Amino acid sequence: MKMIFVCVLGLQLLLTGCGSATHPLQTITSVTPSSTGIPLSVTSLGSLEFVSVQGTGQIFSYNIASGSQVAAVPPYATPCKDPSGMVIASIARANIMAVVCYDTGALLTLTVHADGSLTALGSVSGIPSPYPGIARDGTNVFIPLFGVSNSTNGGVAKVSIASPANPILTGMAPLASPASGGYANPGYLTLAGGNIFVAAGSESYPQDTSSTIQVMDETTMTLIGSPLVVAHSPQHLTVSDNTAFVTFFDAVQLESIDVSNPRALKPLQIVSLATPIAACHALPLFVNGNYAYVGCYDEGVIERFDVSNPAAMTWTQTTAGIICPQEFNAAEGYLLVTGSAKGGHVYQIPQASL
Repeated sequence: MKMIFVCVLGLQLLLTGCGSATHPLQTITSVTPSSTGIPLSVTSLGSLEFVSVQGTGQIFSYNIASGSQVAAVPPYATPCKDPSGMVIASIARANIMAVVCYDTGALLTLTVHADGSLTALGSVSGIPSPYPGIARDGTNVFIPLFGVSNSTNGGVAKVSIASPANPILTGMAPLASPASGGYANPGYLTLAGGNIFVAAGSESYPQDTSSTIQVMDETTMTLIGSPLVVAHSPQHLTVSDNTAFVTFFDAVQLESIDVSNPRALKPLQIVSLATPIAACHALPLFVNGNYAYVGCYDEGVIERFDVSNPAAMTWTQTTAGIICPQEFNAAEGYLLVTGSAKGGHVYQIPQASL
């Protein structure tokens, strides 16, 4: 199960991933938030970019309006060592960030000021193994709970930040076990149409049938329909219109799934990301219009696919030179990418060049 990675900075790009055409590197800029920490998650608010760094417990703020990442204010020190997933909501005319701390099992709320500075508001604990792939709908934050392999199924937690200074854990529901038995270990979720779509990986045997995509109702926090069995090690997923797109690390795949009926998910296409000379170990995913962008973690590239027909996705381009791509975010016409190496980079790439 591959969810949070640490790779060695300095990885040299030798191959071009899933295609032979690469994009020039001159349009890519980057910063290094910390020489000792590991950039993990990235979110944005207007021209402000926020990066959580594990190991140092910091959140870095950058202004990207100039076309490069300029430190806006000194980094914010969280009360935990491993801040990860972040979302931002506008509540009562204030911008509020919710960030989960993996090492303490807590969710923090922070005020986001106009200059990018952050100040503490509140916190709620009792959230076991919160993984970075969180999502927000209104004032509710949904968090994947990884679970304990061979012990407890993972699940989803729901936290209300309607009162930002007093976040409340309002629900926590387990996922279904794989059909063959064993335990589900979700690491990423997304929201669409009042439902929670969860990438539920698993290390249970047989591995080729233990990973699933599961759907949960946002309001009732109950599972709907039957889990869809997918290849081993699903990673990030997103829903665009009525199609879910999912990346797979171990299986080196990109899959499209018809989710128009959440109770009966229907696979559309599985694209192999392997070639005779390289494999794309897929992790982050971003869909914009007719294109899907897939980060190949081991290979240090971003692959672009035309997904205008989700049942007939085609590769179109490779952008090289992105070391250990971990998470994507889009802001101000740029794709923002964290590289999860110790002392790793955060990349800023004009979407027009991708």
